Amino acid sequence: MGYHHGDLRVALIDAGTELVAEGGLPALSVAEAARRTGVSAAAPYRHFPSRQDLVVAVATKAAEELDAAMRAAADEAGDDPTEAIAAAAAAYVRFAGTRRTGFDVVFAPELRGVHDPSLRDAGRSVSDIVLLRAIAATGGDTQAAVDLIPQFMAVAHGSASMHLIGIFADLDAAARLAADTMRSLLNGAGRLPEPGS
Repeated sequence: MGYHHGDLRVALIDAGTELVAEGGLPALSVAEAARRTGVSAAAPYRHFPSRQDLVVAVATKAAEELDAAMRAAADEAGDDPTEAIAAAAAAYVRFAGTRRTGFDVVFAPELRGVHDPSLRDAGRSVSDIVLLRAIAATGGDTQAAVDLIPQFMAVAHGSASMHLIGIFADLDAAARLAADTMRSLLNGAGRLPEPGS
């Protein structure tokens, strides 16, 4: 990737996104993003004074793109909230399985305590895709809908992670598993225990 007098900030975020896709969040380095963009090691610091600033920008981009993928799948599934949530889970698996970014980047431990409005709004938007449909799927039971969010995260991210480490070689099979599991949870076949219980 070369930088040719375009938007350096965008080019650095794109390079950072590639680095995360290759080696996870620990692989994200301002110096390596600069090298890939074809600028000096000092050039990024005008846009990203610290590594964490670049992490926030990459996480925000990941959240926005994940949101778009999940929202499109849920909308395409139609008016049935259970099917919309199942479709969102499958979309999450496909996104994380190909991009290697998901909840682990959007809600990375190193971003706790960071007060960035764009990242906060993007993360909330991803959660709302599930929450608003879960309220409908649970007959308006707000607490059950809120409880479903970490269950969704466990199912979707777990399925994607199992694909990434080779347990599920077929990404589509991993996506189907996530969708079918969410259907089972929402149709009363059983709920995952609440975290900490």
